[in-house]
Amino acid sequence: MDESRPALDGLAQLSVDDAIRVAIANAPSLRRAGYQVDVAAGRVTQTGLYPNPAFVFDAEGLGSDAGSGGETVYRIEQEIVLGGKLSKSRRVAESDRLAAQAGFVAEEFAVASRVTRAYFAALTARERLDNRQQLIELSDRLLDAATAQVEAGAATEPDQLRAEVVREQAQIELESARLDYDAARQRLASAMGLDKPITLPLSSESRNLPELPDQDALLTAALEANGRIAVARLAIERAQRAHSLAKAQSIPNIVASIGPRYSDPDDETTLDVGLGVEIPLFDRNQGNIRAALADRLSSAAALREVQLELIAEVSNAYAAYQSARAAVTRYDEQLLPKAERTLDLTRQAYQRGKADYLRLLDAQQVVIESRIAYVDALQRLHEAAALLRELAQTEAPWRDSTTDRPNGGTDQ
Repeated sequence: MDESRPALDGLAQLSVDDAIRVAIANAPSLRRAGYQVDVAAGRVTQTGLYPNPAFVFDAEGLGSDAGSGGETVYRIEQEIVLGGKLSKSRRVAESDRLAAQAGFVAEEFAVASRVTRAYFAALTARERLDNRQQLIELSDRLLDAATAQVEAGAATEPDQLRAEVVREQAQIELESARLDYDAARQRLASAMGLDKPITLPLSSESRNLPELPDQDALLTAALEANGRIAVARLAIERAQRAHSLAKAQSIPNIVASIGPRYSDPDDETTLDVGLGVEIPLFDRNQGNIRAALADRLSSAAALREVQLELIAEVSNAYAAYQSARAAVTRYDEQLLPKAERTLDLTRQAYQRGKADYLRLLDAQQVVIESRIAYVDALQRLHEAAALLRELAQTEAPWRDSTTDRPNGGTDQ
């Protein structure tokens, strides 16, 4: 089923924020996370329900030779839950609901990060394809010039062969760039929860460099707001509540009963009252209590593990961000201007007859290849920035739009 058209209705072009909002509304992983919140909320409701009473009917002495000489008993039985087990079970289920909700929020940021990376991958793939197209046109001119010089006796056959090799390499790279662009458009559509490749023009500018706080601020935000941290903290809380529940479950419940007993021989009705309780002689839930205590200790260690993982991930992502940003800045301020200046001087020398055409084409090739490398650096920069935003989880512009919240759009 093609959901692309209705999801993109009214858009003449697609910005990265538009792509994220469409993904938040359509991503199946986010819908699944929302339904998991519904599942957990249903379990909270179910866990807090009191046991239903039972109606019991007993008839004794039926079909005896003496006729109706038995007894008939009607009674209501009710299990009385002691030790606060219902409230404790509900608190455990509530921890699961909060964890599912934290997972939903984490999935929002994961979807936004995937879409951002896919968006700029498609955008830079388009720019890379344009540059490869320019390079193939340049290679054609280079080959024509080399062939003409060989025919005029001004160059040798190896010069022509070199130009042919360069042209074939450029053709291979052009085909690869075209396939990469097609695949990038499909990856973007898939990240947005759509079936068909994105055909709208991408309006965000890759040269608008992302601005992020310093590494310490990002790390602080990640250790406070990241969904994995929230889930790990809730796991500790859940383990504490589960430990309390396990201890409460060692307290046996009482089964109370009451009802009339009719005796046919005596023709009288009496009232039966009963209480039943399990004797915790062998099973005092000691194994589950021990397991719950170990789970508390394990969840505390798991939180520390997540913290260390986030420290490493933020460090690696920030290093990639800084490296890519330095590369982009160097291309902007030094490499591209120098390549452009070299091309300009070579063009002037060619016009004055002081440089041959092959040298001019070579200078043009350097400019185009520098632009391709610049585009590669831009893609790395945006990908690293998207990952850092996912880890820090501090910006959520898509929440300004009217998108479904957890519980499938129902109130929490």
